[in-house]
Amino acid sequence: MGGENSKARSRFTELVIAIIAVVIALVWAERLAWRQISTLREENRSFVQKLALQGQAEARAFQASTDASLIRLQRFLFVALLCLLVSGATIIVLAYRRMIAPLRTRLTESRAIIERQEKLASLGVFATGIAHEIRNPLTAIKVRLFTLKQCHRPGTSEHEDVLVIESEIDRLELIVKEFLQFARPAEPDLRTLPLRKILEDIQQLLETEFGRKGIQLIVDADAKELVSVDPNKLKQVLLNLAQNGAEAIDGRGTVTLRSRFDKRVLQGQLRPVVIIEVVDTGSGMPIEIQKRLFDPFFTTKEQGTGLGLPIAARIIEKHGGAIEYQTVPEQGTTFSIVLPRMPSIAENERQTENSPG
Repeated sequence: MGGENSKARSRFTELVIAIIAVVIALVWAERLAWRQISTLREENRSFVQKLALQGQAEARAFQASTDASLIRLQRFLFVALLCLLVSGATIIVLAYRRMIAPLRTRLTESRAIIERQEKLASLGVFATGIAHEIRNPLTAIKVRLFTLKQCHRPGTSEHEDVLVIESEIDRLELIVKEFLQFARPAEPDLRTLPLRKILEDIQQLLETEFGRKGIQLIVDADAKELVSVDPNKLKQVLLNLAQNGAEAIDGRGTVTLRSRFDKRVLQGQLRPVVIIEVVDTGSGMPIEIQKRLFDPFFTTKEQGTGLGLPIAARIIEKHGGAIEYQTVPEQGTTFSIVLPRMPSIAENERQTENSPG
């Protein structure tokens, strides 16, 4: 909350400065108007003294001068009032934009998050029951299918039909498993590991497959950087993002796994983070796909379940992080996994930066 409090103090300071500036302008305008009135009083007093000594022509000339001064004063007061109204409107707009609007935005975002969490909690209960009801008959079907498979020789049409049925049952089991994982993700088993080691494991798993497609898989990360993550869960996310990136490439190209450090707002506060990026040189994503990118069961693949990215987002949320993306048509897409940096490492770097020499 330190970052948010600092921003709130900054906005309040700006508002106070604006109010002080308006008060100073009003005081200056009042002083100037008072000088004008004082001048009129002095001229009027002088006229009364001279009236007995000079003719009526002088009186008429002075009257005209007094009228002109009064007109100038009226105009000045009108301009001052107009400035006051503009200043007041400016203060109101400034207060709304700098203080009220951000609070309303955060309130809306918080409500959306709460509603989403409530829906996911209900979905978790629903998913557990559905998974149980589906898995039981699937198990029975697979047992009978195995028996039926033994009754037909390989190469016959009946055997081919059994293989197709078996493949579809396996896919249905995968959907149930992924749906359950999305609805009720397990808590991560956090371990402190070198980030580069995790990325190199992904490289070893995928470089042969990618090489056959003419796609180069590159790792660019600091060998000393440690992260506190569930390695299996993080690998699951990285595998999904890397494979999506490769599928977006038509022909030769590259998929790069890299890391960098930054500061981002996570869970309502500005904090040091490590950002793991999966960068591809594919075709990018159109707006229509971007709008539904993390929707469950939305997919552009023939054999896809539409749960890969939603599950990835849920896994990273469980780590206290977030998934972001940037895409440029015909140039590629970058998915960024933003994770909180280990406090000990961030603190050591801060002390190193502040130490003399």
